[in-house]
Amino acid sequence: MINSFLLKYSSGTARISIICTVIFVMTGCLTCLFAVEAAPPGLLGNSLKKSAPAVNNALEGPSLAVERRAVIVQGDFSYENATLAEDVTWRGTVLVRGYLVIAPQATLRIEPGTVVRFMKSAILRQVPRLVIMGRLQCNGTEENPVLFAPNFAEAARGDWGGVLLLSSEKRNQCDNSRFEGAETAIEAHFSTITAKGVTVRRAGTGLLLRDSVVALTTSVINDCETGLEVHDSELDLREVALSNNRRGIAAYRSSLALTMVNVSGSKQQGVMANECRVKFNACDLALNAVGALLKGGEGQVLMSRFEKNSDVGLHLSGARIKVQRCLFADNLGDGLRMDDGRGIVWASAFSGNGGYNLANNGQEDVSAVLNWWGSNDEATITAKLPVSSKDTRFGAIAYSPWLAEKPTALPKEL
Repeated sequence: MINSFLLKYSSGTARISIICTVIFVMTGCLTCLFAVEAAPPGLLGNSLKKSAPAVNNALEGPSLAVERRAVIVQGDFSYENATLAEDVTWRGTVLVRGYLVIAPQATLRIEPGTVVRFMKSAILRQVPRLVIMGRLQCNGTEENPVLFAPNFAEAARGDWGGVLLLSSEKRNQCDNSRFEGAETAIEAHFSTITAKGVTVRRAGTGLLLRDSVVALTTSVINDCETGLEVHDSELDLREVALSNNRRGIAAYRSSLALTMVNVSGSKQQGVMANECRVKFNACDLALNAVGALLKGGEGQVLMSRFEKNSDVGLHLSGARIKVQRCLFADNLGDGLRMDDGRGIVWASAFSGNGGYNLANNGQEDVSAVLNWWGSNDEATITAKLPVSSKDTRFGAIAYSPWLAEKPTALPKEL
């Protein structure tokens, strides 16, 4: 029912008319809209002057504009600051308020198409998260993936804590799942998990691993501060794409096996590995600030492409790395930068780099024979190598013999 009435206030020659519209909604809510027709300055004194901004703020203020709408108030399964000690299977819609712990003896199974939403508890106000101490079996499909998201229509980074695997060395599985708006989508401590078809968007960190063993295939991680952060762990990536993150992969004292991994659009390093054992095979690192920085450790980089990075394609510092059949092209800085002679490169191609094709920043000599330097003319080759410098602070580059033609068994250019 809608009623309108007119209130008038008169004093001398001054007059104020206030039109009030009162709307009674079926839910019992009362909404009042006030429109001031005329209000001469100073007419009603300081009380009216002070109250007017409050009316404007109530109607037009930012609180209404930025208010975030909750998606659900009750799920098919609802929990609040709880621990599950028995096996459970989720389907439909799940709402978690605060934390939910899966005890060591329990297994959580999630069926295809399940939507799991998280929100803060009114009791503890902790960041909501799911803690797996038992076993996780998330069984999404390509047609019906499982969604983990905050209880808001639009997810923002850090709206919920994420999924934490805590000393869960059982056969955890996470297939065809989407994670949105988490602080850390999947965090694993002393745990083991195999995942495929995972998509992570707008998280602080996509995956954070400590003392864990993880295999991730056919997955996408984008728009995060850090896509993957790895400490003292074993990580096997296959057909994974990381794009538009501040850092793509940051690994410390770990084993990294990357096959057909694409890292692009990183504002810092696409891959940063510190004292790691690495194996790159058929990987693309393009359009990052630094394609890859390998500090210490050992391993090999095979059939991979470092292209159009804004600083350097590949930087080796104290790393015993074999680089073979790789492409270094159109990087704005150096194609390959080496701080010592511990690494070696051969059967690779260099062209179009803004700095040197290969830069030796250390005192040790570098071996770089049997490569294609974009030309068969020695003067053209040496123009893009710092071999003519008389600065004794830097070691020499052994580039002869070189390849007279570009190798055919190379990754294609962008």
